[in-house]
Amino acid sequence: MRNINSLLTALVLSFSSIAAVGCATVGADEDSEIDGEAGSAGKLAFWQATDGQWRFNLKSGNGAVLLTSEAYTSRTGAINGALSVLENGVDPAMYTVNKTATGYNLHLKAANHESIAFSQVYSTKSNATRAISSSVKATTSYLDKQAANTTGARVDVLWNESSRKFRFNVHARNGAVVLSSEQYTTEAAAFNGAFAVQAEGQAAANYTLKTNASGGFYFNLQALNGQVIGTSQQYTTKAAAESAMRSLQSFLPTVTVL
Repeated sequence: MRNINSLLTALVLSFSSIAAVGCATVGADEDSEIDGEAGSAGKLAFWQATDGQWRFNLKSGNGAVLLTSEAYTSRTGAINGALSVLENGVDPAMYTVNKTATGYNLHLKAANHESIAFSQVYSTKSNATRAISSSVKATTSYLDKQAANTTGARVDVLWNESSRKFRFNVHARNGAVVLSSEQYTTEAAAFNGAFAVQAEGQAAANYTLKTNASGGFYFNLQALNGQVIGTSQQYTTKAAAESAMRSLQSFLPTVTVL
């Protein structure tokens, strides 16, 4: 378990599907990108490039890219990398300033000393060093904001101590749990499942209404391959279950999922 699992339990992930995003190079407005975190929390943005590889950015509060990840073959891999950034990015000691052919950049290292994200190239070593503080602030503010997000429509990824596995709940606008997942062996896989729920849960055709042994009602949400990726709570009437399905479809696009 990571040291930040208590914070990540309430982590709500934001996903951006972008064709291609890159780090700025020398000549960008470095002061804006270094000092632009004030006013709002840091952000994570994921995308799948045209080569099929997944990457993510850590952004400052004003949207400036501070760190870019290595490439991953799957979204689950990118999510795992992002969780490592959230764990290690709060510690200034995990950053190194490196000389490049055209300036200086940062590398954020994991506990195993592998590089998990890197910055743009800055024209001076001083600017690259200042960017460490900005990256730490963006990471810390992101975690603080998500830890405080305990009401309203959201996704909570939870650790089950007895089964030693992860699962997630989707909460409606009133805070009630409306959908629960299967169990996953890793935190990243659970978050990936939450992304699938957000994507597939917006189409009515992906829901199946069921009856339970006592005559009540519930529904399953299926992925495109037919696999069940979420099961609702139990409802006493068919109308209540159908209303919950419609509600879930309406608010899922507004939920921020890593």
